Amino acid sequence: MKKNMKIFSILTVLIVSLIGCNSEQTDKEVYKGEKLKIGVVGKTPEINENKSKINFKKISLADINSLDTQSYDAVIISKDYLSKAANKRYKDTYLNGQIPFFFVESKGSILPFVDNSLTYKQYADRVNDTQSYIVGVLGNPNEDNYNTWQYGYAIKNDKFDRTDVKDIYSRVFKTVEKVKKEKRS
Repeated sequence: MKKNMKIFSILTVLIVSLIGCNSEQTDKEVYKGEKLKIGVVGKTPEINENKSKINFKKISLADINSLDTQSYDAVIISKDYLSKAANKRYKDTYLNGQIPFFFVESKGSILPFVDNSLTYKQYADRVNDTQSYIVGVLGNPNEDNYNTWQYGYAIKNDKFDRTDVKDIYSRVFKTVEKVKKEKRS
């Protein structure tokens, strides 16, 4: 019963978050903050930012549980690795890792990565999130909660524009910088 209530509350948060993602975005965002070091499992994303601002470091999924979170500001896991990344052996790292983890094109939103009662495919079939390009999670190791983020596609002419996602990464970088600053204070 408690697990079902937790899943229900996660779904409620996701629905409320999705409702807020329907505003039209026309301005290209570019991250101009401090330098960030981001681990990437899979394909390195194409971004608007200068490489001197964003330092991507390729890591393997097998390294996630032993990752030195002091050496990274965040981790991005690409679409091709989502099914494997949803394995229960990584859940504690996502929820206790002290840095945000972002999942690219997860049709299951964050659910497969924080709750292992279903497989990634089962969550993807149930949730079928086609509005979000990137979802993220940052656990709180001292409490039984976590922060989540959803970054949706831009809407142009009342349709999702899936052609240019570089500004989505810029918004992710702004979130990473905010988390980094909050950790320092």
